[in-house]
Amino acid sequence: MARLDSVLQAADTVRLRLADARTLLGVVAETGFAAKLPRDTMTLAEILVWGRAGRARKDSLHVVTAAAERTRLEDRMRQLDSLLVVTVVNKSYLPKDPEAERYQDYISLTFAYRNKGTKAIRAFEGDVTFLDAFGDTIYSAHLKVDEPIAPGRTRQEPGRIIKYNPLRVAHERLRNTALSKMKVVWQPSDVIFLDGTRLSLTADRETP
Repeated sequence: MARLDSVLQAADTVRLRLADARTLLGVVAETGFAAKLPRDTMTLAEILVWGRAGRARKDSLHVVTAAAERTRLEDRMRQLDSLLVVTVVNKSYLPKDPEAERYQDYISLTFAYRNKGTKAIRAFEGDVTFLDAFGDTIYSAHLKVDEPIAPGRTRQEPGRIIKYNPLRVAHERLRNTALSKMKVVWQPSDVIFLDGTRLSLTADRETP
């Protein structure tokens, strides 16, 4: 620290650009920076050059790490996309009917799931999105299914109920748009197989 202090005192009249000042402050803030200096005695300009080179190395490592993470996620997404087909086979509006003990309006969505993979699936989850003809989102929701599906088989579940809120534009559009005029997009995020293995977009959930 004494060596750096002497350099700064000797150059206390030097005006630095903001970027250079930030670089110098970043060097000083690093734990054990003095032990990392390549030489015992360095000028202010040399410290700045050394600091810029270190920052460039860190930035390069960050870019490589981010690219590797994107590649990992894209690979996981391709694998997950190849496992399941999710379709909506029916959409209906259920008005309130006290005689049927239904005291609120509902929208009912009936889903079917086909296992395209070679392993039996125990459970899965992901996001389902309804798009209009322009590709704009009408409605989206998280879907979680805890029912086994054998390879090559399709499972259809009873209608999922959504409490209809006429003040929500998404609910209004979902109710009034015909199913044939909507595109359903399925984005899986986690699949648990019957043998206990798991495929997930979250790294800490993956199992071999």
